[in-house]
Amino acid sequence: MTKNLADHFEMTEIKMFESRLNAIKEIQNNAMGVEIGQFDGAYAFFIKNIPGPSYNVVKGDSLSSENTIDKILSFYRTREIPARFDLAPQYVNATSLQKLHKAGLFQSDFHAILYCELNEETVRKTKNSCIKIRQINEDEFDRYGNIYVEGFGMPAFLAESVATNNQVLHDKPGWSFYIASLQNEDVGVASLYVHNGTAVLAASAVKPIARNQGIHQALIQFRINESLKQNCSVIIGHAKFASISQNNMERCGLKMAYTKSVWTEAK
Repeated sequence: MTKNLADHFEMTEIKMFESRLNAIKEIQNNAMGVEIGQFDGAYAFFIKNIPGPSYNVVKGDSLSSENTIDKILSFYRTREIPARFDLAPQYVNATSLQKLHKAGLFQSDFHAILYCELNEETVRKTKNSCIKIRQINEDEFDRYGNIYVEGFGMPAFLAESVATNNQVLHDKPGWSFYIASLQNEDVGVASLYVHNGTAVLAASAVKPIARNQGIHQALIQFRINESLKQNCSVIIGHAKFASISQNNMERCGLKMAYTKSVWTEAK
């Protein structure tokens, strides 16, 4: 792992977020209230009508200049939402962390970044032949949304907005969406983002009733295989540290790149 490679991974993730939020911004003349603020090397993402931490987050070099942190905090405070920084280790130093602490932020979590260089040896078949995975059609995103919210334990009424926010990406460059079935029942979904020869394992979810049967791991492996078909040289994964998601990525050949430190503004 080198700083340049870590920078490349971070920028690929930023491009993925930009692509997603700009697509959501096109829905009903930006009815969701999407904004993207850029402050030196940092990108502050904001969706007014999705107030959780998934999309309201700072990525990139948020510590690149003396006033960057203050500008970012002002951006979120104006919009009445706590700031959340995903800090990659190559951008961090003691002075900047002290400044975040003095500004009322605290370290709230760790986040694992994994990667794997792609070649013919990384292509493997699904261990469970009963699991079938295919790319979904544009008219199947309602099904995608239902499985997604059930897999993540979200309220069922959010399925429609999840479907809409992903369907808008169906024809956008770099995006692919997949559905997994077991014994002819749709039980898992996943997405893949590709940019400049680098693939990202985007969101993946499996229905609770279908877990512990290798479906999540099969969705990872399938996307690894698809990434090589799309001439990618490396694939990146993001997961909660030491989670089942991280473990399944490691079983498919990904290894730890680095760990992000997550800092959140106290309410």
